[in-house]
Amino acid sequence: MVTGTIEQLTARERDCLRLVGRGMSSKEIALALGLSPLTVDGYLKEAVRTLGASGRREAARVLASHEALSPHAAPLPPQNLGADPPDLAETVLSGVPLPPKRSEAGPRFRVPFLRQGKQINDLDPLNRLMWIIGLALLMLIAVANFLNGLGALWRITS
Repeated sequence: MVTGTIEQLTARERDCLRLVGRGMSSKEIALALGLSPLTVDGYLKEAVRTLGASGRREAARVLASHEALSPHAAPLPPQNLGADPPDLAETVLSGVPLPPKRSEAGPRFRVPFLRQGKQINDLDPLNRLMWIIGLALLMLIAVANFLNGLGALWRITS
């Protein structure tokens, strides 16, 4: 049962609830809004408490139905089903300034494992092959040094 009013919600709480309504997790919302996942959880917890809802999804449904019925509410942005979470941040309608996006234009060191906030590995096949060859060479050097050390120990003890 909803007991609070939508007007009591802050702009960031509304932003978080809108993105929950799109099925985003706290981590995805945090990436989209440039916040910490704990901060997002705090906003959502406060919004749920303010509205008296049973959970974040119910609170998001209440906000969505209020915005759909209210003539002065901002229209909901169209869903970008194929966009990354940072692109979704541009569609939040609160008017609260969002942090600037990180520039991906400059050269950066690409690694062969998942980084924070990435759902997939972003290496192209050539870079992936270079990493495989480089790691194989490092392992070969490590094994050769280990065997060389064992041989030295064998010669010392015999």
